[in-house]
Amino acid sequence: MAITRLGPNNSTNISGVNLTSQVTGTLPTGNGGTGATSFAPGKVLQVINSENAYATSTTASGYTDMLSSSGTTWETAITPSATSSKILVITSIMIYWEENGNSNNRGDPTLNYKVGSGSYSQVQSGQIGNYDYGGNGVQSRNRLTFNYLISPNTTSAVTIKFTYNSAGGCTGVVNDGGDADSNVTLFEVGA
Repeated sequence: MAITRLGPNNSTNISGVNLTSQVTGTLPTGNGGTGATSFAPGKVLQVINSENAYATSTTASGYTDMLSSSGTTWETAITPSATSSKILVITSIMIYWEENGNSNNRGDPTLNYKVGSGSYSQVQSGQIGNYDYGGNGVQSRNRLTFNYLISPNTTSAVTIKFTYNSAGGCTGVVNDGGDADSNVTLFEVGA
């Protein structure tokens, strides 16, 4: 790279230097950047958000879809603009389990995704709740977060859904009115 020395007697624009006529050559990209003007790794390319206030419940031990309205699975989709993009999933799910006269008060919420019209894959789960050894009845309320990075290698839609179940016949409840709702935000991140 050629560097041009700026003299003290040049016509000036900034601090005694005429930048339009006295700087030549190619300047290096600062701070380890790529120098690209239309795309940069790590840049957020699009954001999709979905909020869900529809209250549902289950006592089933098998996985049940979280719903957005009666009979409608809560699904949120984003379509990547490049196959190299990654999808960052950030969620906040209002969920609780309760049972009167039972010692078991636990359940297992899951994060699932699919590409295009494919099948869902479970990518995160974790049993939450509590167990009362006295058997007098328990309730456990939680705001659950899933944060997950998907590398789908596609420009087909990536769709997210959540499921949950209950252990020991207790009642699992998603959303509970008012501000006790759930949301998911999907970020397409350039890679």
